Amino acid sequence: MLYRYQSIKGKFQRMKQRFQRFRENNWKGTGTPIYWGSLFLFSLCMGVAEGAFIRPFWLGFFLVFLVAFIVAMLGFWLLEKILKLLFRNGAKELLSEMLLCGLCIFVMTWDTYMAGFWETAAFALCFGTVFGLFLRSLWAFLFHKVRTKAVYVSLTLTVVPVLAVAALLLSDGFEDSYIEAYLEFASEKRALQNGMDGQAAALNGITAQEKADFMDSMEFGDYTIASVAYGVDGTKDLLSETVDISMFAQNKGVNGFLKEWYQGFSLKKVPMEGIIWYPQEISGCPTLFLIHGNHGWTTESYLGYEYLGTYLASHGYVVVSVDENACNGLLGENDGRAVLLLENMRQVQAYNQQQGNPLYQKMDYGNLALAGHSRGGEAIAEACLFNGLEYYPDNGSHTFQYHFSIQSLIAIAPTCGQYQPSGRSVELEDVNYMVLHGANDQDVFTFMGMEQYEDVSFSKEKKCLKTSLYVAGLNHGQFNSRWGKYDMVKPMGHMLNVANFLSQEEQQQIAKIFIKAFLDQTLKGGSKERENGLGSGKLLEEAIAPADLLTDCRKYEGILPRTLYVQSYETSDMHILCNFEEDARLETGTAPGVSVKAGHAKSWWEESLAFSSGEPRGNHAVVLKWEETEAEICISFPKSDLQGKRLQFDLMDMQEGFGETEAVWLEAEAAVTDIHGFTASLPVHAYACIYPAFPVCLNKLQYLWGAVEYKHQFQTVSIPVSDFAGIDESGVCKVTLRFLGKCGKAAVDNIGIRGEW
Repeated sequence: MLYRYQSIKGKFQRMKQRFQRFRENNWKGTGTPIYWGSLFLFSLCMGVAEGAFIRPFWLGFFLVFLVAFIVAMLGFWLLEKILKLLFRNGAKELLSEMLLCGLCIFVMTWDTYMAGFWETAAFALCFGTVFGLFLRSLWAFLFHKVRTKAVYVSLTLTVVPVLAVAALLLSDGFEDSYIEAYLEFASEKRALQNGMDGQAAALNGITAQEKADFMDSMEFGDYTIASVAYGVDGTKDLLSETVDISMFAQNKGVNGFLKEWYQGFSLKKVPMEGIIWYPQEISGCPTLFLIHGNHGWTTESYLGYEYLGTYLASHGYVVVSVDENACNGLLGENDGRAVLLLENMRQVQAYNQQQGNPLYQKMDYGNLALAGHSRGGEAIAEACLFNGLEYYPDNGSHTFQYHFSIQSLIAIAPTCGQYQPSGRSVELEDVNYMVLHGANDQDVFTFMGMEQYEDVSFSKEKKCLKTSLYVAGLNHGQFNSRWGKYDMVKPMGHMLNVANFLSQEEQQQIAKIFIKAFLDQTLKGGSKERENGLGSGKLLEEAIAPADLLTDCRKYEGILPRTLYVQSYETSDMHILCNFEEDARLETGTAPGVSVKAGHAKSWWEESLAFSSGEPRGNHAVVLKWEETEAEICISFPKSDLQGKRLQFDLMDMQEGFGETEAVWLEAEAAVTDIHGFTASLPVHAYACIYPAFPVCLNKLQYLWGAVEYKHQFQTVSIPVSDFAGIDESGVCKVTLRFLGKCGKAAVDNIGIRGEW
């Protein structure tokens, strides 16, 4: 036994010696490029990522690079000394290899949500090892003049993956095909339906006059645009004051110290600053206050919405873009953003009331809207909440005295739930709400604004609308002209796939068109004429966007940028039959006397829905799953007169597991039954396009191992009851949603009846 052990031990030692000789013959003294290469790459990554916080960028990059290089060298020297004391071996090459692999893992797994942490970490570790071998072999070949087969083979085998990964990181990534595939299929389906059914063809048509009016509303308006900047220093057009928001946000640690040093003020004395675009010819204009979200606090983010401010000003709006950089780089500060916005509104109101001021009476403070991007999109809801409160919810010793006339809110790619008043959701009532989000958002990955959308309710005492728009091919940053197409800081941002985006011009065009349409309907009431505001009583005609753009943008898809649009909406006159929020009973609806029954489904249940990331959507819906047969859900209710009404419901295809061009489309029809037993049905696709889930890849590595994320969104379907031929509209008692095809899975929500909004 002892002999066998010694034999094995001897073989192991001989193998070890042969490996050491092999290594010394080929790569002896090649630790130098690993050491200096890892130091250089570490300092480069730090300079690119952190240098952006100093202006100009080249100076910030150089300073951070230099500091990182020196710190890394000192760290290596100290670790080597410690290892020599402990193990008699400094292990400098091992430390260099570890730093190189660690950098690869850090850069590639910065956002593990997209492609999976362990898969990405394993890939990064392998690449780091290959990259290290490439550097060693290149150094041995060029500087040590080693010409062995091993060096030749290792160079040949490592240069390809190194160049491939470098090309992957430096490229924009991969193109998607599902958008064109979905658009073509929807077009063919609608053409077939229109050829068979003239009524559906008329529904989907657009007249020449409607097209001309819409095109006119998309262009810049006739008003002359002017602008003024306000702030605390003498370089601004208008002087402002400072405000204390230290109760709501805190600068902490080294980052907080550097931030205050760079900005020159603490959170106790935050300057109120911004820029205002307005039309010169008129006064008493509806006014939009706009705030940006979290970004580098050296970037003047509030100037990145000039495209929107000038466009709206040319159509008769005043737009105020507020600088909220004081809140950037912090956590849990969104209540501070809201208060800073409200204080800026008070400051601008003083300009509006000051004779001799260029803004004197320019704004109609009885007709205000708020818009916000990213964290700003969440903060506007909190500002609207604070606007109606007397006390700060988390500390009653601080009182609020705002009470502005806020009519509408516009959330652009918003976050949700960062701040919760007293641990509750931000619940709003009787305010118009619009949320706009892109399927390719690589910062706010999920449609978080739908949580706030669900928390907006209507008392029916005021005419209101809430609407959402989910668009394929839009990212987070291009809504702001100063943020760009990378939604993550570099170098980590190079892992993002950006080849499948719409251009910044197209993305901003979508924002302009839909935001204007929303403001036209909720602030101007859809009226084309109004007084000039100068006391002459003269009526001016303005190009108003069509109201149905907010509820049926498919009608205008030939004019809008070519991509996929998914809309949800609800008006204050909506009578809900079922929204599945009331209890756990499957058989009961929301309204009194409503009953629910499913047929032919393999299973059906009420579910608290979640996004693909697992985060909650903030609403319940009924989910049906069927196999080998058609399924249906029936909503019965007391006899109702539905003359002049519309049947409305939200529908979402829940199927997954298909490729970009392999999606099986959801086939559904809606049926209405009267008290006499007569039933009429209509195909859902004649009134709305129910797209399959969007198979989205946000990270380049997702394309390599097929880690597709299926993004599902509700599409609202609205059908005039008068289109159901042969029934008694004054005596309707049942609605049935029937799902065709042999198998599928779908979610239904917010089934109800509404009028013509």
